Parts: sequence; structure tokens; C-alpha cells
Amino acid sequence: MIFKFKQHVIDTTLPDHNYAQTALADLDNDGRLEYVVGQQYGDIFWYKYHAPDRWTRHLLGRNSPSDVGGVAFDVDGDGWVDFVAGGAWYRNSRDPDLPFTRLVFDTELKGVHDVVAADIDGDGKAEILTMSDQNDLRWYKIPEDPAEPWPVHHSWAPVHAGISVGDINSNGHLDIVRTDIWLENVNGDATRWVEHAIGPNTPPPPDFQPYFAFNATYNVVLDMNGNGKNDIVFTDAEIPGGKIWWMENLDGSGDVWQRHDIYVWNPDVEPRRGAYHSLFTGDLDGDGDIDIITCEMEAVGGDGAPRWYIWENLDGRGGAWQEHVILDANLGGHATIVGDITGDGRLDVISKPWRAQETNALGGKTYICFLENISIN
Repeated sequence: MIFKFKQHVIDTTLPDHNYAQTALADLDNDGRLEYVVGQQYGDIFWYKYHAPDRWTRHLLGRNSPSDVGGVAFDVDGDGWVDFVAGGAWYRNSRDPDLPFTRLVFDTELKGVHDVVAADIDGDGKAEILTMSDQNDLRWYKIPEDPAEPWPVHHSWAPVHAGISVGDINSNGHLDIVRTDIWLENVNGDATRWVEHAIGPNTPPPPDFQPYFAFNATYNVVLDMNGNGKNDIVFTDAEIPGGKIWWMENLDGSGDVWQRHDIYVWNPDVEPRRGAYHSLFTGDLDGDGDIDIITCEMEAVGGDGAPRWYIWENLDGRGGAWQEHVILDANLGGHATIVGDITGDGRLDVISKPWRAQETNALGGKTYICFLENISIN
């Protein structure tokens, strides 16, 4: 497969700040995806797509309590997608010229790195899971009136980053993955959790050991090898020279794991890469198996210019991979989002820096970079 993407820098006028809280969702109910991005503890914006090189920016809301995490879904069940960031949610205004209404559900929840929406108690409605090393791993039950405070349930000790959900032991219950362990949802209603080991992630290198570099990943639960058992894909999210790998759920119970490395930096072959603070898993070439997208970020950079990558799953079982560089323009990516933005049936890629570096291709400007998928099988 030859992957081809056309680069479009769609905005370089954002206020200089730390950006994350990304999502793709149909915010205006026109059947097309909009892009959401927010400042750490600042403003949240959304972008309306008109053409690959023409977008309009709108203010979604102010005073986000979130660090990195954000998720878009219909909180109040009115048919319009809302946005959750940290301990607040933003009710869709249904008017692109009006910011969403900010509603706080937990006044004490701040500094959130991960936010996930999933039905972990089996009632058919999504709950909100949050985690960072400034809080704990917890979940919130959304009440009938979401404008009221949300009941909080404290599940487990936190790490800096890396939660996802999925049915690890095939019993029909959604479990939680937390970087180095998974939490079994024993009764299926999120009332009892049992910890199981997965295996360690990569320790930070000797020259880069801030607190957030330890136990920080992106991860996704999926069936990589097509055997009906859910596995887990990981990237090291906060360290240079990180790895990409998947853990095979050998017995289907989540008790025995085998690690398969997809990319490991070889210092004898190439410069050390920047941190992979992005992870998308899905079928990018139409052959029915799982491929991977990630990017090097600028703020935790490597020894060379940052690049964006696809790892193509050659054998359909996660045993052989081919790396493709889809952007080599000295622009990093962070909390990258993938979706069919243009509506042509191909998956596009959109990202931005966490914190732009003066040495980037835009002279240190913060930017939104859109990669239009123009691949032909």
C-alpha cells in the first residue's frame, strides 16, 4: 500500500499555549465531523470544515479545568454532541456563534490527563472515566439532570497517563486498562475491581526523567491477531526514544501476556525520536486488519525533526509491520485524531503541537495541521 496525504496548515493564529483536549465529532448536526482542541486550563475551540484548506474557528467554551483529556458525546441526551473536559461539561449551544454552556460536575477535579466515555456499569448509558497523577482513577455516573453534581466512584490509584476500556476476558463486561495493569470489572456493574498485571512500559531514559515520564502511555484494547481475544496496543507517550508494541492476550483471560514490539529505536541506525503522544488503531488500507498511526511531538522532542507515521500490518496478525512516513515537515503531532473529515470514505489525520518549539517549520507558531488522505489502493 502506498499512503499519500496532502498537508494543509489550517490555522497559525491560536494563542500560544499548551493544546490538547482533541476530538472529532458532528457538533452542528450536519452529518460532517468537526475538530475540537482546547488549551490547558484555557479556551476550547472547534473548527468547521469547508474544504481541505478552508476551515472556520469557533469558540466552544472558556476556562477548561482539563490538562490533556477531553471527550465529545451527547451528555444530556438531546441529540446534540456536547464536550467533557476535566470536571466540567459544555452543553451544545446549537449555534456556531454562541459558545457552549459550561456546567461543572466536580469542582475539585483538575489536571485531568485522560477522559473516556464508556458504559462500564452495563446500564446502556455512558459514564465518564478520568485519570491523572494529580487525582486518582475514577468514574462518574451522569445523573438524570446532568446540570447537577455527578456522583463519583474512586476506582484505583493513578499513573500520569494511559487508560482505555475493553472486554479483556471476554465475559461481556467492560474492563479498564491502566498502562501497566488492567482492572477486571468483576460484576459488570463497576462495583468491584480486581487488579491484573500486564507488564511494564518503557522506563524513561537517564537524561529525561520528569515526574510525568513514568508510567505514561496511550493504549487501545482490540483484537490484533483476529483470534477473538482482545489484546492491547501501547505507545510510550511522554519519553523520547519510546517504543510501540502490542500485548497478546495469550489465554484470553488476561492473565498471560506476550509482548510484540512494533517499533523499537535503534541508536546505531537513526537519531532518537520524540515522544509518541498519539495513537490511532484501525484499518487504514482497506484490507480488514489493524494498522497504527502516531506522531513525534515537539515538546518532548527527539534528536531530529518530528515526523508522522503509519505502521502497516502486513500479515494481518500483528507479526510483520512496514513503517510509512506520512509527514516529514518539521511539525510535530500531539493527541492526534483520525477520521473521515472530507467525506470521501478515506481516513484523514489532524493534529497540533502540545507546545510549539521555536525551531519548527512555522517559526515557533502554534498550528493546526490537517493531512488530507489522497491514497489510492
